Amino acid sequence: MSRSVLKPTLTRAMAGGYLVLLWAVAIQAQDAHIQRLAQELKSQETGIRIQAARSLGRASQAQSVLLLQQALPAERSASVRLEMVRALRNISFLRYPGYPEALRALEQQSSDAVEPDEAVRLKATEALWEASKKDLLDPVPFLQRNLGDRSPRLRLASVEMLRKLGTPATIDALGQAALDAAQPETVRLKAIEAIGAAAQVDLGPVGRQVQEANIEMARRFGAEPLAPATSLAQRHQLQIRYLSALLRQPRAGSSLALRAVKSLGQVKDRSAVPVLQEVVAGHPDEAVRLQATKVLNHVLARQYE
Repeated sequence: MSRSVLKPTLTRAMAGGYLVLLWAVAIQAQDAHIQRLAQELKSQETGIRIQAARSLGRASQAQSVLLLQQALPAERSASVRLEMVRALRNISFLRYPGYPEALRALEQQSSDAVEPDEAVRLKATEALWEASKKDLLDPVPFLQRNLGDRSPRLRLASVEMLRKLGTPATIDALGQAALDAAQPETVRLKAIEAIGAAAQVDLGPVGRQVQEANIEMARRFGAEPLAPATSLAQRHQLQIRYLSALLRQPRAGSSLALRAVKSLGQVKDRSAVPVLQEVVAGHPDEAVRLQATKVLNHVLARQYE
């Protein structure tokens, strides 16, 4: 083999080896950096632990998540735990390696059974909500759990997040909160308002027929349908059902009833007519009866629009 052929071959081989060497050195340097941060996470100085948590959130390493998970239960400072939650949020949001574990850690810190500090729980809940908007998880289970949080602020925040999501599953969660007499009235009022404000889309008769045909065809071929069977529900009917149930509760106060009537007006569906007629005919509060009359007239007039 001539030198003209041998020389380029050796050059390429040496270049490849050099790149591997650089990669190995970089990995070692990164590991050393992570190890240093692990030590700083155990520092007696609160500021050093906060900075270590921030740095771990910026490092695209699955090991960062593991270190944060291990440190969270023993960390006594709420400000440090808050920074750890922010770091886990960053890892999840950017889908760094280990982000599924980061999401699980956030779910734990959003629970008052694990995290005693309200601000930390709220930040973890918000981080999970952001992740749900990127289809990284289903937010309804943890939001529904947080409707039982000991902090009214967390409950109200969960109601607002459910309202923005606006799926049939969220209407169930909101409806249960609205009917729950153990909930504070402020939470029940917000849940009732959210039921009416949640954006729901009814497919209509033709749309449901198309969905049914798709689901049946997918079943025959053993495939997943384009849309789940739950999407066939007349979603406004779910809203009406919960609001009607609340208006028929014997102990529902006038403020709750008035808010429920207003929410029926937001839904604007003819299936609300029977319960509105009941309210107009028999509710003890005149303000509620007057509001129900206005909404009833509006709903009846809508069919002629």
